[in-house]
Amino acid sequence: MKINDETTNVLANSRIEDLRLYLPPGQLDRKLYVDVNKVLEAIGGKWNRKEKAHLFETPPADILEEILLTGEYTNQRKEYDFFETPEALAKQLVDMAGIISGESVLEPSAGRGAIAKHMPGCDCIELEEKNRKYLYDEGFYLVGDDFLLCQQKYDVIVANPPFSKQKDIDHVTHMINLANRQVVSVMSASILFRDDKKTTAFRELVDSLGGEIKPLPDKSFSESGTNVRTCVVCVDTRRC
Repeated sequence: MKINDETTNVLANSRIEDLRLYLPPGQLDRKLYVDVNKVLEAIGGKWNRKEKAHLFETPPADILEEILLTGEYTNQRKEYDFFETPEALAKQLVDMAGIISGESVLEPSAGRGAIAKHMPGCDCIELEEKNRKYLYDEGFYLVGDDFLLCQQKYDVIVANPPFSKQKDIDHVTHMINLANRQVVSVMSASILFRDDKKTTAFRELVDSLGGEIKPLPDKSFSESGTNVRTCVVCVDTRRC
Protein backbone atom coordinates (compact mmCIF):
# COMPACT_ATOMS: atom_id res chain seq x y z
CA MET A 1 0.00 0.00 0.00
CA LYS A 2 1.30 3.46 -0.91
CA ILE A 3 2.09 6.10 1.68
CA ASN A 4 2.12 9.86 1.23
CA ASP A 5 5.22 12.06 1.32
CA GLU A 6 4.39 13.50 4.74
CA THR A 7 4.28 10.03 6.29
CA THR A 8 7.46 9.05 4.47
CA ASN A 9 9.21 12.14 5.80
CA VAL A 10 8.29 11.31 9.41
CA LEU A 11 9.67 7.80 8.96
CA ALA A 12 12.81 9.17 7.32
CA ASN A 13 13.47 11.38 10.34
CA SER A 14 12.77 8.67 12.91
CA ARG A 15 15.65 7.25 14.92
CA ILE A 16 16.34 3.51 15.11
CA GLU A 17 18.27 1.93 17.95
CA ASP A 18 18.44 -1.84 17.52
CA LEU A 19 14.82 -3.02 18.03
CA ARG A 20 13.42 0.41 18.88
CA LEU A 21 12.13 3.10 16.55
CA TYR A 22 11.73 6.61 18.00
CA LEU A 23 9.54 9.09 16.15
CA PRO A 24 10.92 12.62 15.58
CA PRO A 25 10.65 15.05 18.53
CA GLY A 26 7.43 17.02 18.83
CA GLN A 27 3.72 16.26 18.65
CA LEU A 28 2.45 14.85 15.37
CA ASP A 29 -0.93 15.82 13.99
CA ARG A 30 -3.42 13.10 14.97
CA LYS A 31 -4.15 11.99 11.41
CA LEU A 32 -0.45 11.94 10.54
CA TYR A 33 0.33 9.88 13.63
CA VAL A 34 -2.39 7.37 12.71
CA ASP A 35 -0.93 7.04 9.20
CA VAL A 36 2.60 6.57 10.54
CA ASN A 37 1.50 4.08 13.19
CA LYS A 38 -0.41 2.05 10.59
CA VAL A 39 2.80 1.59 8.59
CA LEU A 40 4.88 0.69 11.65
CA GLU A 41 2.33 -1.84 12.85
CA ALA A 42 2.18 -3.38 9.37
CA ILE A 43 5.91 -4.08 9.47
CA GLY A 44 5.83 -5.51 12.98
CA GLY A 45 6.19 -2.50 15.27
CA LYS A 46 4.21 -2.04 18.47
CA TRP A 47 4.02 1.18 20.49
CA ASN A 48 5.45 0.87 24.00
CA ARG A 49 4.44 3.69 26.33
CA LYS A 50 7.23 3.01 28.84
CA GLU A 51 9.96 3.01 26.19
CA LYS A 52 8.28 5.82 24.24
CA ALA A 53 9.15 3.93 21.09
CA HIS A 54 7.82 1.36 18.66
CA LEU A 55 9.35 -2.02 19.49
CA PHE A 56 10.16 -4.71 16.92
CA GLU A 57 11.12 -8.38 17.21
CA THR A 58 13.78 -7.95 14.51
CA PRO A 59 15.74 -4.80 13.57
CA PRO A 60 13.49 -2.65 11.33
CA ALA A 61 16.21 -0.63 9.56
CA ASP A 62 16.25 -2.60 6.30
CA ILE A 63 12.50 -2.81 5.79
CA LEU A 64 12.13 0.87 6.70
CA GLU A 65 14.75 1.73 4.08
CA GLU A 66 12.69 -0.20 1.52
CA ILE A 67 9.60 1.81 2.45
CA LEU A 68 11.48 5.10 2.06
CA LEU A 69 12.66 4.08 -1.41
CA THR A 70 9.39 2.71 -2.77
CA GLY A 71 6.85 4.92 -1.01
CA GLU A 72 4.85 1.83 -0.08
CA TYR A 73 5.10 -0.85 2.53
CA THR A 74 5.89 -4.37 1.52
CA ASN A 75 7.01 -7.62 3.10
CA GLN A 76 9.72 -8.17 0.54
CA ARG A 77 13.25 -7.32 1.54
CA LYS A 78 15.49 -6.37 -1.35
CA GLU A 79 18.81 -4.68 -1.86
CA TYR A 80 18.42 -1.54 -3.94
CA ASP A 81 22.04 -1.39 -5.05
CA PHE A 82 21.43 -2.89 -8.50
CA PHE A 83 18.33 -2.40 -10.59
CA GLU A 84 19.34 -2.21 -14.21
CA THR A 85 18.40 0.96 -16.06
CA PRO A 86 15.61 0.21 -18.58
CA GLU A 87 16.67 0.66 -22.21
CA ALA A 88 14.43 3.63 -23.01
CA LEU A 89 15.46 5.47 -19.84
CA ALA A 90 19.15 4.80 -20.46
CA LYS A 91 18.86 6.40 -23.90
CA GLN A 92 16.95 9.34 -22.42
CA LEU A 93 19.67 9.97 -19.83
CA VAL A 94 22.41 9.95 -22.47
CA ASP A 95 20.41 12.30 -24.69
CA MET A 96 19.98 14.68 -21.76
CA ALA A 97 23.76 14.77 -21.28
CA GLY A 98 24.27 16.16 -24.81
CA ILE A 99 27.66 14.47 -25.20
CA ILE A 100 29.98 16.22 -27.65
CA SER A 101 32.37 14.23 -29.83
CA GLY A 102 35.72 13.84 -28.10
CA GLU A 103 34.44 14.31 -24.55
CA SER A 104 35.53 11.83 -21.89
CA VAL A 105 32.57 9.97 -20.37
CA LEU A 106 31.98 7.69 -17.39
CA GLU A 107 29.28 5.36 -16.08
CA PRO A 108 30.33 5.14 -12.40
CA SER A 109 28.02 2.33 -11.22
CA ALA A 110 27.93 0.51 -14.51
CA GLY A 111 26.06 -2.66 -13.55
CA ARG A 112 25.89 -4.41 -16.90
CA GLY A 113 26.52 -1.38 -19.05
CA ALA A 114 22.92 -0.33 -19.69
CA ILE A 115 23.98 3.31 -19.93
CA ALA A 116 27.60 2.85 -21.07
CA LYS A 117 26.59 1.02 -24.25
CA HIS A 118 24.98 4.23 -25.49
CA MET A 119 28.16 6.27 -24.90
CA PRO A 120 31.04 5.36 -27.26
CA GLY A 121 34.39 5.22 -25.52
CA CYS A 122 32.79 5.16 -22.08
CA ASP A 123 34.85 4.22 -19.03
CA CYS A 124 33.08 2.02 -16.46
CA ILE A 125 33.36 1.55 -12.73
CA GLU A 126 31.53 -1.32 -11.03
CA LEU A 127 31.79 -2.77 -7.51
CA GLU A 128 29.86 -6.06 -7.77
CA GLU A 129 32.10 -8.90 -8.94
CA LYS A 130 29.56 -10.70 -11.15
CA ASN A 131 28.74 -7.49 -12.96
CA ARG A 132 32.44 -6.70 -13.34
CA LYS A 133 32.97 -10.07 -15.01
CA TYR A 134 30.02 -9.45 -17.32
CA LEU A 135 31.38 -6.04 -18.34
CA TYR A 136 34.84 -7.49 -18.98
CA ASP A 137 33.47 -10.38 -21.04
CA GLU A 138 31.33 -8.00 -23.11
CA GLY A 139 34.26 -5.73 -23.92
CA PHE A 140 33.46 -2.73 -21.72
CA TYR A 141 36.42 -0.73 -20.41
CA LEU A 142 36.69 -1.05 -16.62
CA VAL A 143 38.78 1.55 -14.82
CA GLY A 144 37.93 0.79 -11.19
CA ASP A 145 35.59 -0.86 -8.70
CA ASP A 146 34.63 1.74 -6.05
CA PHE A 147 33.50 5.03 -7.59
CA LEU A 148 33.79 6.94 -4.32
CA LEU A 149 37.57 6.32 -4.47
CA CYS A 150 37.82 7.64 -8.04
CA GLN A 151 39.69 10.94 -8.47
CA GLN A 152 39.91 11.05 -12.27
CA LYS A 153 38.07 13.91 -13.95
CA TYR A 154 35.58 13.32 -16.78
CA ASP A 155 33.74 15.75 -19.02
CA VAL A 156 30.40 13.94 -18.64
CA ILE A 157 29.13 11.44 -16.06
CA VAL A 158 25.81 9.63 -16.58
CA ALA A 159 24.66 7.28 -13.84
CA ASN A 160 22.18 5.13 -12.00
CA PRO A 161 23.86 4.87 -8.57
CA PRO A 162 22.90 2.73 -5.55
CA PHE A 163 20.04 4.23 -3.53
CA SER A 164 20.14 2.47 -0.15
CA LYS A 165 21.11 4.49 2.93
CA GLN A 166 21.22 7.65 0.76
CA LYS A 167 24.23 6.37 -1.17
CA ASP A 168 22.82 8.13 -4.24
CA ILE A 169 23.50 11.50 -2.58
CA ASP A 170 27.10 10.49 -1.83
CA HIS A 171 27.61 9.28 -5.40
CA VAL A 172 26.04 12.25 -7.18
CA THR A 173 27.89 14.73 -4.97
CA HIS A 174 31.15 13.00 -5.94
CA MET A 175 30.09 13.09 -9.61
CA ILE A 176 29.59 16.84 -9.35
CA ASN A 177 33.10 17.19 -7.93
CA LEU A 178 34.64 15.15 -10.76
CA ALA A 179 32.70 16.24 -13.85
CA ASN A 180 34.13 19.01 -16.04
CA ARG A 181 30.82 19.78 -17.75
CA GLN A 182 27.74 17.66 -17.08
CA VAL A 183 26.22 15.21 -14.62
CA VAL A 184 22.99 13.35 -15.37
CA SER A 185 21.88 10.78 -12.81
CA VAL A 186 18.88 8.82 -11.64
CA MET A 187 18.20 9.24 -7.92
CA SER A 188 15.61 8.19 -5.37
CA ALA A 189 12.60 10.52 -5.48
CA SER A 190 12.97 10.93 -1.71
CA ILE A 191 15.47 13.73 -2.35
CA LEU A 192 12.50 15.83 -3.49
CA PHE A 193 10.85 15.92 -0.06
CA ARG A 194 13.04 14.53 2.73
CA ASP A 195 14.15 17.34 5.05
CA ASP A 196 17.05 15.74 6.91
CA LYS A 197 20.33 17.67 6.90
CA LYS A 198 22.01 15.56 4.22
CA THR A 199 19.13 15.79 1.74
CA THR A 200 18.57 19.49 2.32
CA ALA A 201 22.26 20.25 1.77
CA PHE A 202 22.21 18.25 -1.46
CA ARG A 203 19.19 20.14 -2.83
CA GLU A 204 20.91 23.41 -1.94
CA LEU A 205 24.04 22.28 -3.81
CA VAL A 206 22.08 21.43 -6.95
CA ASP A 207 20.17 24.71 -6.75
CA SER A 208 23.37 26.73 -6.28
CA LEU A 209 24.69 25.29 -9.54
CA GLY A 210 21.49 25.97 -11.46
CA GLY A 211 20.76 22.25 -11.69
CA GLU A 212 17.39 20.55 -12.06
CA ILE A 213 15.68 17.69 -10.25
CA LYS A 214 12.87 16.18 -12.31
CA PRO A 215 10.59 13.35 -11.07
CA LEU A 216 10.31 10.34 -13.34
CA PRO A 217 6.95 8.63 -13.98
CA ASP A 218 5.83 6.02 -11.45
CA LYS A 219 7.01 2.48 -12.22
CA SER A 220 9.87 3.71 -14.41
CA PHE A 221 11.90 0.74 -13.12
CA SER A 222 9.10 -1.85 -13.04
CA GLU A 223 10.65 -3.91 -15.83
CA SER A 224 13.78 -4.16 -13.66
CA GLY A 225 11.81 -5.59 -10.74
CA THR A 226 11.08 -2.60 -8.51
CA ASN A 227 8.54 0.19 -8.14
CA VAL A 228 11.01 2.45 -6.38
CA ARG A 229 10.12 6.09 -7.12
CA THR A 230 12.84 7.94 -8.97
CA CYS A 231 13.90 11.30 -10.35
CA VAL A 232 16.65 12.62 -12.63
CA VAL A 233 19.21 15.18 -11.53
CA CYS A 234 20.96 17.30 -14.16
CA VAL A 235 23.85 19.60 -13.22
CA ASP A 236 26.07 21.71 -15.45
CA THR A 237 29.26 21.59 -13.40
CA ARG A 238 30.98 24.49 -15.19
CA ARG A 239 29.41 26.69 -12.52
CA CYS A 240 31.31 24.89 -9.76
